[in-house]
Amino acid sequence: MKNFYLIILSVVFSITAKAQDFDAVRIETVPVADNIYMLKGSGGNIGVITGDDGVLIVDNQFAPLAPKIKAAIAEISEKPIKYVINTHWHGDHMGGNEVFGAAGSIIIAHDNVRTRLSTDQFMAHQQRAVPASPEVAWPIVTFSDEITYYFNDEEIFVRHAPPAHTDGDVAIYFKNANVIHMGDAFVRYGYPFVDISSGGSVTGMSKNLEEIIDLINDNTVVIPGHGELSSRQDMIEFRDILNDIVAGVKKGIDEGMTLEQLQSSEIASKYDQQWGGGFIKGKDFITFTHQSLVRSEP
Repeated sequence: MKNFYLIILSVVFSITAKAQDFDAVRIETVPVADNIYMLKGSGGNIGVITGDDGVLIVDNQFAPLAPKIKAAIAEISEKPIKYVINTHWHGDHMGGNEVFGAAGSIIIAHDNVRTRLSTDQFMAHQQRAVPASPEVAWPIVTFSDEITYYFNDEEIFVRHAPPAHTDGDVAIYFKNANVIHMGDAFVRYGYPFVDISSGGSVTGMSKNLEEIIDLINDNTVVIPGHGELSSRQDMIEFRDILNDIVAGVKKGIDEGMTLEQLQSSEIASKYDQQWGGGFIKGKDFITFTHQSLVRSEP
């Protein structure tokens, strides 16, 4: 019976994805540094570095957008797309893996991303089954902690986060250009989605932000998983709100408050004006925080 419901949910998701009007999506190219760009479309922000060695991209949005993404990249470089780095396993960031992998791009990601892409998943918050991706979409270079690439005269430092948005998040730091792509470990749409069922953790997200804030400087340009180009100060403000919510939920737990009481408290609404415009609401984020704390993640 459980498998039956997973199949039904998977079919519903597939129909929903197909219903999106990808034909109407326009890929916008945003210059970030001399040879680094951000592409905006539908899904997570794409990072692009160009040069004599070829093209490396960070994430690739949804599969139906791959032709548009390739066309946008062709406007800034005639070189082949040699590498694709996945910031995590969600389809709005790596849905194009199958297309780029089939075209010969080498896909790179954390070990946990390959594990999740190669097996059926279930996203509890959306009650959504996600079937395993075709093998051509799986990363063929993986790592557990960190890795460095030297490409187009750039030192590209890729670092695995503590469990944050998921258990496979990585940040990609273009050291010479002083640009960092955060994936969904830092977003600008409001309360962040923390995929607890994929090993995510609010407290881990906060810890990761602390470490990245120490790694970069005030001149670093930050590419968020979603939203406009940002700064280190934006990340500091984001971290401070997370820490305030975590402290409030922890205090409530220590005082014996139930999840329902926490969801009805000021903790769940105090940042609604600033963060409540996205698809995650205050009560959702209280749930993520509560789950992270009682699970004793980092």
